[in-house]
Amino acid sequence: MASASPSITSVPAIRFLLTAKRLRVRDLEQLVTVCGLVGAISALIHVLQRERGISNVYMGSKGGDFAQRLQVATADCRRAEQVVRALFDIFEASAPTTSFAPRVFGRIAYALHSLDTLDGLRQRVTALTVNPEEATKAFVEIIAGLLAVVFEASDTDADPAISRALVAMFNFMQGKEFAGQERATTAAGFSAGRFSPAQHQRLVKLIDAQARSFQIFAQFAEPGLVSQFDQVMSAPERTEFMRLRQAAVAAGPDTPLRGLSSRLWFDHATTRLDALYAVEERVDADLQDLCAAKLAEARLDLDDHDTQLNLPSPDHGQGAPTVYVIGEVDQGLIADAAKSGMNVLSADGISPKLGRSLVDLVQTQFRHLQQVTEELETARLAINERKIVEKAKGLLMTHRGLSEQQAYDLLRKTAMSQNRRIKDVADSIIAMADILIP
Repeated sequence: MASASPSITSVPAIRFLLTAKRLRVRDLEQLVTVCGLVGAISALIHVLQRERGISNVYMGSKGGDFAQRLQVATADCRRAEQVVRALFDIFEASAPTTSFAPRVFGRIAYALHSLDTLDGLRQRVTALTVNPEEATKAFVEIIAGLLAVVFEASDTDADPAISRALVAMFNFMQGKEFAGQERATTAAGFSAGRFSPAQHQRLVKLIDAQARSFQIFAQFAEPGLVSQFDQVMSAPERTEFMRLRQAAVAAGPDTPLRGLSSRLWFDHATTRLDALYAVEERVDADLQDLCAAKLAEARLDLDDHDTQLNLPSPDHGQGAPTVYVIGEVDQGLIADAAKSGMNVLSADGISPKLGRSLVDLVQTQFRHLQQVTEELETARLAINERKIVEKAKGLLMTHRGLSEQQAYDLLRKTAMSQNRRIKDVADSIIAMADILIP
């Protein structure tokens, strides 16, 4: 019976394999920090959304309603903001080296700048020197700055499962933000007794935007999370919320709103948002657990291979090159290698636990990296499409003087008329910007 061909892996190759594993552990450690930051941002956005809705009822009633609630909401926001600011400092001190870190730092800078405007906004709200539309816009910009941090954090290639979970988390937070804007917009209209044309148009679009975001969430989230979300949306207590929503949509702009209470709407919309936040908390908890599990797995994998390989020091054998020979081999081959000045170590000589070829370890790692790459492409699809659409919207806003919503509406209308995807229309605009945009 012929001897099997030897499998030979040099010490440098094994060292590079172990270095790759150590780098993975480092990236996952940094990703754990980022995911913790995402959870804190989620909590801050939730209380900011509540303060925004309460502010709109307060202003719509000319200060007659929700004054005490506004003070409580403001205090809750300040506490949550302190937590986020502290975590921003911790993130900076950790000196992250992952590929997405520079983008996250840029978004954090903008988010901090936006948060610095909060106290001035609150003073204008309390003094009734700002109208609900302007206040809502200011709150939306602050929350958008925080969501942008989460968006950049979700564009990571550290682990496909974590990337999918982050994409699901971001889109859920985005959908809930649209729900929060709906609460504030409708509360302002009910408080004032009528919707302005801009308010009513915004309300209709916010309902559609929620559906889009939650659809992407369902695409990337685990089935258990999707099931919990579906239960929240179809719960019996949503009946009154849906009645009030339908009444607001049917009323139209500049129509007196009779029998529609802003307090009743706010309470039902808040119950819905609190239920959505309970789902969001579970999404975040599952994300934290996933990060911890992946990190523990990577550390165990690294420790296991460090122990099993028990690599000799670089100067082993007075600087002679070292090879590992695994499996049944011709003893003459080993003798020839030894005569040539090489150090030859068998698998048994490395560790009794090592029952497979070191070459197999390298090949397994390679196959794992291939799988990770393929899975990440799926997870990052939603992120890349969003970036393309945002860029096309920016071109339309700059060169045609459109608002962000008008730019998106134009993209959607063009896509529908041409039976194409919005992303494909956005691609065409970017590719031919000099021709299509005057």
